[in-house]
Amino acid sequence: MHWKRLSLVSRYATELETSVSSSVVVISYRFQLTITSPTTGYIEALLMFQDGSRLSVFEFLRYSSKEVSREKYRYQLMDSENKEIFRYDNAPHHKSIASFPHHKHIDTSVYESPAPSLTDIIREIEHRILGLSP
Repeated sequence: MHWKRLSLVSRYATELETSVSSSVVVISYRFQLTITSPTTGYIEALLMFQDGSRLSVFEFLRYSSKEVSREKYRYQLMDSENKEIFRYDNAPHHKSIASFPHHKHIDTSVYESPAPSLTDIIREIEHRILGLSP
């Protein structure tokens, strides 16, 4: 049932893209789903925001006919001068963090973080740009 898997991963990608396109602070974006095998693929996106910052998105996906799981992810927000504001990822290199492998980088520090969704990240950026409390 290859088509069921593709339908599920396509629906997942569409939901992410809807989250991006409905944000009031996103001024443009590029979004791509690439299927690499019958059970794997990845999403790459670049979002541009009102304040000149941009978010680079990468999600490596594994999927079946019943679910889509995000095996690897990276969400990196850069300011208009190409300086990193923050980065969330699940690269397994901070084993002392309680939320291992999930973590957030701010400047040179690493913080515990649950695994965020792209919607969570966009909400955080909206609060940052619009000056709202989290």
